[in-house]
Amino acid sequence: MIPKLYPIGENGSLRVCGTDRFKAGMLSVSSVMPVTPENACLAPLLLSVLRRGTEKYPTLAEVNRRLDYLWGTSFSLRCYYRGNLMIVGFSADLLDPSYLPVGENSLLDGVLELMDQMLYHPLLDEKGLLLEKYVESEKELQCDAIRSVKNNPRAYAAERCRGILFENDPCGVPQYGTEEQTMAVTREALTDFWRRWIGSLTPDCFYVGPAESQFLRGKLEQYLPCGLQSAPTTVGGLVEVRSGRGLWVNESLPVAQSQLVIAMRSETRINDPMIHAYAVLNEMLGNSPVSRLFVHVREKKSLCYSCSSAYGGNSGTLLIFCGIKAENRAAAEEEIFRQVSFLAEGKFSESELEAAKKSLDHAYRRLEDSPEGLETFYYGRALVNNSLDAEACRQAILAVTAEEVALAASALTTDVVYFLEGTLGEGEDEDEDD
Repeated sequence: MIPKLYPIGENGSLRVCGTDRFKAGMLSVSSVMPVTPENACLAPLLLSVLRRGTEKYPTLAEVNRRLDYLWGTSFSLRCYYRGNLMIVGFSADLLDPSYLPVGENSLLDGVLELMDQMLYHPLLDEKGLLLEKYVESEKELQCDAIRSVKNNPRAYAAERCRGILFENDPCGVPQYGTEEQTMAVTREALTDFWRRWIGSLTPDCFYVGPAESQFLRGKLEQYLPCGLQSAPTTVGGLVEVRSGRGLWVNESLPVAQSQLVIAMRSETRINDPMIHAYAVLNEMLGNSPVSRLFVHVREKKSLCYSCSSAYGGNSGTLLIFCGIKAENRAAAEEEIFRQVSFLAEGKFSESELEAAKKSLDHAYRRLEDSPEGLETFYYGRALVNNSLDAEACRQAILAVTAEEVALAASALTTDVVYFLEGTLGEGEDEDEDD
């Protein structure tokens, strides 16, 4: 189900995965901007304020009532990183027209009209500024979101390690910024950010569903006229390749379970053919129930509560996450590096390799089981000019050899080993999720 690319307006784009296999389709309208401290703080705050009310639907209740009227359409904010890029916008899950009453053809118009209202017609006061009560309320909620990360030791350790790992890269800027940055935002500054954003908006639209492409293009040009005439934003998404530093960082928090995060680097990123070997390596190391970290570190040696890994194709980094008792830190760290060394030396069975490839094969086949899966896969690759489709990736995974996996593992260098020591005894923190 390879998406087809169409221009909209002068600089906008539309990717369409035409299919009638889902009861609900998906339409996303996104804007790409570079990751900066200002964008990281203001973009999610602005989206939340825009969601609160518009000229036509001035309250959140009226916005939600409108969505209920549009056959229960769900509406989500989009604000996330892809390497050094920040993706900002909206997405909607809307019912397949074939399930609507005969003659009902206003659903797409209604969804696009609501997006148009949020983007270009937010609720402003007599001074032309975003409403103070909405701005102040969303600032408090964003601060709550920032604080909530610290209440989850696993998420906090991962975020701290990521910040240290990418301290010299744009993507090292914390998502949402800091509490101090957020509380210092004025509605004048946020309104100015909104005006600058829509003034340079080049929308990337993605649709999964049965709508006819030319019809959809016409509707998008009708409801999103402002941004379609602006100059496209040119930014780089891939993180610069750096060698590992071997930096050990220790911190502590009053929690029961300690967290160990190991960050390794490679020179392989998403556009490199070796990326498929790293996908298989990651699956064998810590991304499946039969992975080496799960079997050897957790089950056989009982050194941790949880142990997993993830490979970032935009940055060429392998992250290993481990929830442990503080006294097991040295033994767990030693065993994790031991398992990586075994993979680098090719000390693994053919059955391990085949199990990892079959698991990834299944994952690629499942991409077409959800509109969100298709959009995530293809849009993510479009951002870095990667045109390889899911079937080609699946075949490349199946062709990975044991020698390529060993070569991938041997090329990894350790950059950051971050240890968050829990200072509470077991049972003292009843909210801690083991």
